[in-house]
Amino acid sequence: MLLAISAGYAQIDSPLYRLPLETMLVQTPEGAEIAFEIVVVNTNADRAQGLMYVRFLPLDHGMLFQFPRKRVLSMWMKNTHISLDMWFVSNDGEIVHVVEHTTPESLESISSQEPAAVVVEVNAGLSSLLGVTPGTVIEHRSFDNQNSKP
Repeated sequence: MLLAISAGYAQIDSPLYRLPLETMLVQTPEGAEIAFEIVVVNTNADRAQGLMYVRFLPLDHGMLFQFPRKRVLSMWMKNTHISLDMWFVSNDGEIVHVVEHTTPESLESISSQEPAAVVVEVNAGLSSLLGVTPGTVIEHRSFDNQNSKP
């Protein structure tokens, strides 16, 4: 079953939304697939910008940060005006660590605690709402999982 959690189209106030949106699927514990529209960032400059200055993020949107290699990753919330949930993800698409309800504008380091290759940022509260925990699987071209969609 494929579910969409669309909150309707809205203009995103971020220079990174010049990049194309891609679909990412999250497998819930109940077996449903939740579709997100994400921006993929993979350069140092775009990763540094992230969701800074964004004041609204549609419920079904997010950002996927690709890193060159799997390692313990650190993020922060500098100039990020909205609270987010962060999913730290291994090369195979499995979430290894979840951080919920980050503090907007915080300079505190947020660690993956485990080696990860990707960080996905979505609206705060979605992890609990969808039942996303370590072990949840994400499907996207970024991951080495057989079910990845292009």
